[in-house]
Amino acid sequence: MRMLWGCVSLLVVLAIVGLLAKTQLKHAGTTSTSATVSSNAASAAGLDPALAATPVRDLPSKVQDDLVRAMQAPPTRGDDSR
Repeated sequence: MRMLWGCVSLLVVLAIVGLLAKTQLKHAGTTSTSATVSSNAASAAGLDPALAATPVRDLPSKVQDDLVRAMQAPPTRGDDSR
């Protein structure tokens, strides 16, 4: 009997979590296709506002450009350990 109640309660919890996940994913899917973060929210979170204004679709090319630029720049040495 105890095992039966354990299984039933586990199924109820899984159903609740599944419904919550379904509603969260449904809401996230409708807003993230063309979503951009506002500059006020980005500055409050400590992020770069210029990056936050970039649409989600442009991020891979921006990241690649930043990496290429960083790899081409000479390293700056702050200490005189040599």
